Amino acid sequence: MYRSCVSELDLGTRDQADRGERVMLPDRKQWLRKTGLPVVGEMPWGSHFCIFYETKKDLRDILVPFFKAGLEANEFCLAYIGSHEFLTVKDAKDAFREELPDFERQLKNGKIEIVTRKKWFGANGVLDLSKATDRLQRKLDRALARGFEGLRFHGSSAWLRSRLDEGGFCQYEEKLNSMLTGQPMIIACTFPLMLTGSEQILDAARTHQFAVTVRHGVWERVETANILSGRKGTISAVNELEKLTFRQREVLQLIAEEQNTKEIAALLGISVKTVEAHRVQLMRRVKIDNVAGLVRFAIRTGLVSPEE
Repeated sequence: MYRSCVSELDLGTRDQADRGERVMLPDRKQWLRKTGLPVVGEMPWGSHFCIFYETKKDLRDILVPFFKAGLEANEFCLAYIGSHEFLTVKDAKDAFREELPDFERQLKNGKIEIVTRKKWFGANGVLDLSKATDRLQRKLDRALARGFEGLRFHGSSAWLRSRLDEGGFCQYEEKLNSMLTGQPMIIACTFPLMLTGSEQILDAARTHQFAVTVRHGVWERVETANILSGRKGTISAVNELEKLTFRQREVLQLIAEEQNTKEIAALLGISVKTVEAHRVQLMRRVKIDNVAGLVRFAIRTGLVSPEE
């Protein structure tokens, strides 16, 4: 049973109304929303859950139906994209375009918005969590003013956890939980399994209402122990991968996907020299001195699939 920082989902209590806070309409039918996701089904406003996935196709299979259901229910859909996922906002939009014939019109009409994580959390590499949460509240307020039923939000939390200590990450997620109380909003956070360490998985379980995994199209609602024990690859391979920092895993993944140094630098928003430094360091940590060996290592540990 996952510990949620929001004790209950009885949206719109008398205490909230007395304080002048936003409360939900009394129509209970509006509380349940279709997520479009297997094993998740319908969820009430105020839901905040996490999904662990393995491949880029798995991520597409999360985001496309999740936002499709939101658009069909007249919800404003918002996502920020990380470099280790779709790589670019353009790639994300292309994925939606393939699956949603009406995507261009929805995008033009402001019913869906996809931004980079850099734009969402701040500028010039500065991580500003307060601005991010304030921005989310403003997005919700504007969506309601425009006649939307509510807001559906997706974020890539693995990168964020890597930039914050345990306390900072949990405080941010708890603030999101607090924001959700009594408001028409649903949040789904995604974590790529092979870029997510064991401590990050435990933090995710502590700060979300429940967890789901999707591995090569197979969905399962799971307990934390199942996620840890069921990670792809042997225990020794996983331990090898966890020797690397989050940034080193990102660089390794992009190397295995045949991106050159300049391309990696552009995708991650860092300098070529920094990419080269990360590559040297990760080679030393895994004791591999050539690119072909790094690719084999990435495949063996499950960081990338052979077909990708």
